[in-house]
Amino acid sequence: MNDKAHISYHTARRFLIDLIKNNDFSGDEEIIKLLHSILQGKSCLNYFTDGVVSRVHIDKETRIFLLDYSDQEVKMPCLPKTVFLLFLIHPEGVNFKGMRAYLQELYNIYQIVMKKNIEADKIRQILGNLVDPMSNSIYEACSIIRNRLLKVAGPSRMKFYDITGKRGGCHHIKLDRELVIVEHEKLRKMMNR
Repeated sequence: MNDKAHISYHTARRFLIDLIKNNDFSGDEEIIKLLHSILQGKSCLNYFTDGVVSRVHIDKETRIFLLDYSDQEVKMPCLPKTVFLLFLIHPEGVNFKGMRAYLQELYNIYQIVMKKNIEADKIRQILGNLVDPMSNSIYEACSIIRNRLLKVAGPSRMKFYDITGKRGGCHHIKLDRELVIVEHEKLRKMMNR
């Protein structure tokens, strides 16, 4: 049985306003949480999908979406997006100190993400800094990734999408790779190796 009401937006709006004006919800914790999240400018969708792990969709232009939370793109600069994709490709994890072993793969991903021609030497310089164990570049990239994902996923769901690990050990993204949809042909081949 489908218990969804099929009424117009204006009728639903009028009902909602009357309901809020004429009822005391002080004892209804669920409604109070929902109203509180709305007043803080958060999406109602976040409230209803709080326990849901979203699929990650990477389209043909390498734009990233968390399909089950929002139709909003998770926008990232090229380098953090390259790092995020590398970690999605490697569910076993990557040791930050050993990232030099992934330099060619990072180069290939960066070229896909960049979309415009850039000198190979410039890319190698950017990525060389990223994989340098003495540089903070990988931590800066992870911070940007975390910040951008947080805007779409929210704090309670970050554990599935964040690059985490112990210092000196492997870092990884916990997300089940069955939830990753890749439309970009070259990236899909890299994911399926």
